[in-house]
Amino acid sequence: MRMALEFAKTGAAKYISHLDLQRAFSRAIRRSGLPVKLSEGFNPHYVVSFASALSLGMESGCECVEMALTEELSADEFLLKIARALPPGLAAKRAVRLRDGAPKLMAALCEAEYEMPVETGREADFERAAADVMNRGEIITVKVTDGRQKTVDIRPLIRFVGVRNGRLVMRLAAAQTGALKADLLLDEIQKQTGVFARCVKRTGLYTVQNGKASDLLDTLKM
Repeated sequence: MRMALEFAKTGAAKYISHLDLQRAFSRAIRRSGLPVKLSEGFNPHYVVSFASALSLGMESGCECVEMALTEELSADEFLLKIARALPPGLAAKRAVRLRDGAPKLMAALCEAEYEMPVETGREADFERAAADVMNRGEIITVKVTDGRQKTVDIRPLIRFVGVRNGRLVMRLAAAQTGALKADLLLDEIQKQTGVFARCVKRTGLYTVQNGKASDLLDTLKM
């Protein structure tokens, strides 16, 4: 059976790299005693996979990871055991059993949502900047990958950007076929507002079916 966990990554834990996050979960699994399956080969490791790597230094309240189990276990028992074993800054929020035949979280993920608080009195500036982004046909920027610079059009990867309840909300593509980091969009927002990105947080992970976005785990659970 496959179990998925939604967890928060906050505080000092936001500076944990994705590789260190994998190690932290391996240690937590050992402490918890959960029956997580081990891979075969000379260097066995727990069969664990994350929906998406989070940018270093960013907090999140919606990270998702799945694990293959060797025994039947209820979601409540799984959640209780892993919650007790996770280190400070990583907080288990909910667990769901994935239905048989459901795709991997990484394969099903299509979009991610981010939020950033807007300075009081600057809401109108951010609203104008967000409207400009949504109305543009293309947004050409420079993306650095493996030390190499490449000019890209990020507009097709922006699903929505706007101001809600004093926060800048960004819904961006997060699929294996195309993904956009929030900092690239924030660079464009900064050009118009003069405000550097601060306290950016990932707030949602979604899949898309028939043109409609739905919570990732809700869509895949039994």
